[in-house]
Amino acid sequence: MSDILRLLARSTSVSKAVAGPKPARPAAAPADAKPTSASKKRKRKHTSKGAGSVASTAATDAATQADKSTGKEDKSKKRKRDEVDGDEAVATNGHTTLAPAEVRSILKQHKLKYTILATLGSPEDRPKAHENEATEESASTEASEKRKKKDKKRKKQKESKEAIESADPPKPSKLNQIFPTPIQSFDELRTRYSISKRLHENVLAQRFVAPTEVQMGSLPLLLNEEHGNVSELDDCDVDVMTIAPTGSGKTLAYAIPAINHLIRTKHEQGDDYEKGIRVIVLSPTRELADQIVNEFRKLLLGTGIRVVGMKKSLIPKERRKTSHSARDAGRSNDDDDKDDKDDSDEEEDSEAEEEGSEDELASGSATSKGNGTSSRGLAVKSEIMVATPLLLLHAIQLCPDLFPVSKVTRIILDEADVLLDDLFLSQTTSIISHLTSPALSFSFWSATMPSTSETLATNLISRHPSALNSTKPRKLVRLIAGIKDSSLPTIRQTITYTASERGKLMALRQLFTTSLKTPCLIFLQTIPRAQALHAEILYDLPTPNRIAVLHSNLSETARIKVMDSFRAGEIWVLITTDLLSRGVDFRGVNLVINYDIPTSVASYIHRIGRTGRAGREGGMAITYYTEEDVKYVRGIVGVMEKSGGGEGIQKWMLDSLPKTSKEEKKELKKKGVKERRVGTGASGGENRKSRISTKSGYDRRVAARRKAAVDFSRRKKDRDVDSDDGSGSEWEGLE
Repeated sequence: MSDILRLLARSTSVSKAVAGPKPARPAAAPADAKPTSASKKRKRKHTSKGAGSVASTAATDAATQADKSTGKEDKSKKRKRDEVDGDEAVATNGHTTLAPAEVRSILKQHKLKYTILATLGSPEDRPKAHENEATEESASTEASEKRKKKDKKRKKQKESKEAIESADPPKPSKLNQIFPTPIQSFDELRTRYSISKRLHENVLAQRFVAPTEVQMGSLPLLLNEEHGNVSELDDCDVDVMTIAPTGSGKTLAYAIPAINHLIRTKHEQGDDYEKGIRVIVLSPTRELADQIVNEFRKLLLGTGIRVVGMKKSLIPKERRKTSHSARDAGRSNDDDDKDDKDDSDEEEDSEAEEEGSEDELASGSATSKGNGTSSRGLAVKSEIMVATPLLLLHAIQLCPDLFPVSKVTRIILDEADVLLDDLFLSQTTSIISHLTSPALSFSFWSATMPSTSETLATNLISRHPSALNSTKPRKLVRLIAGIKDSSLPTIRQTITYTASERGKLMALRQLFTTSLKTPCLIFLQTIPRAQALHAEILYDLPTPNRIAVLHSNLSETARIKVMDSFRAGEIWVLITTDLLSRGVDFRGVNLVINYDIPTSVASYIHRIGRTGRAGREGGMAITYYTEEDVKYVRGIVGVMEKSGGGEGIQKWMLDSLPKTSKEEKKELKKKGVKERRVGTGASGGENRKSRISTKSGYDRRVAARRKAAVDFSRRKKDRDVDSDDGSGSEWEGLE
């Protein structure tokens, strides 16, 4: 009976289990429930089989969660940085401060690159700098020895590494790039940098639409003490070297800070302010100096600051006589074909300058009784002096009492690569040696700047007393606007092979009759060649008196007259030498012809830069070259390819041209092409290959004989007239 009851109870329990609903997922056991033996076996079996997979899954989940948390933290940090950058771009003092990322984007867009070219530490920091330089030199020496003998010097390699690690950290690289905040409109000059109100009005009166790239980049460095909000320049004296294409507005870029500096100085000193030279602008040619003076005058209206161009008449006559011997002693013995670039010949021009010139009267420095002294004993009362090196050096040496330069606080070198070249280097360094102000600052400006000029500029600053006695570190910042040592891409450039000099003249005359774009500049190597070409093509244009020649042998009055006529449109074609290749602004020039190949790549860039100025499109440059010039063409073609303005230039042409050695480049720059130098003929006269004429040898001989016959008959007639005076005649007429 009991067995039957057990069976019924078992069946009842089973039926209850089956009758109940099946859960979707097994319910979790309560914490106090004790598992049965079967469940323990199943759990142990399941645990032994899947322990590894569960552990790996748990580790993967933990890593994933960690990555997610790290990503969230990074995103939160990025948001915080963005918020900080956004907070930085807040209006302060009436202007908006750009975020660092936006500053870099603007600089990249306008192709502006800043580099700390050299750092000159304070006297306390100089010994450390020398030690670091010595460490760097020893490290480089060891490295070179290791390359030669790698197998034998493994132990020395370890020792050198240990020595470098134990030594003081080396001085950071000199070429450190910085990112100052550029200006984007001329209104920022007033709102952000607080320049003089009158100066700002004069800038706007010139109707400039927007600042050019060189103005965007250089003005923040020169206008305020923060130097464009760059931490690397904090509490430092900053000198600037600017490299920008021709016609990009460099004159305005250095004129605005210089004038604003003088206005602030005058305001701070008040009644104690004394007039005198405080800013010096050096230029290689007188034409460029006159142009700089005119640009300064436009910006100085109503400011109380005056500018003057250095003239001979400012030096007293009795002291001027001694300058001739000094000029002869200081003149180099280079060939006469470079005299058009050397300012020493410019000073020898026959001048008829009166003592009360317009510049002197405008600057308030008119001399009294012709002795070069004014009522206060100064020949110049203007604050800004624009001059060529040799004339200013003579004035300082001959008349130190009339031309005191101890208060000069800024010196600006326009076309600095020429002023630091062999032609002007001694004169430039002599002028700088006379500037004794402890607050003197330097700025160098040019469209081309070789590495040698950069080194010379650094040495000039480092050796000057203002840097040696300074308590602050001094840094030279280089600004490159655009592509260094290249021309503007808006200029169409072509190069034409003419085989010979006759081919050049024929190509030029063909251009006159087909596609001549006036106004036009034609550059030649020497003054005699310029005169010869002028005589040859004087009447090739249908309208007479439209072709003129300009060179340094002309008097100053004649040169000014030619320049004014060319600017007024009365002269269509102007033949010249490298005298006009630098800095002179001819805004309407449509065509530049290199009749003679330039003596250097820099000369080519400056020559063709007379067209396409201030962003003007449509300028064209043509270069003729002969068989003698082939070995010098590679550099010019390279500039054409780099700038993107060359037409028909292909890579195979550049690769097929011969390379020019350093000696050949140096000789070309110093003396020009050998076949076109003065006195290279058989008898020291004109070289037959360089003769500018389309006449054959037979025609030239016939013309020479005809001219000789005419001269002989004229002389014979004159002799007959002199001898037939009536005294020796046999028949004296009827009585």
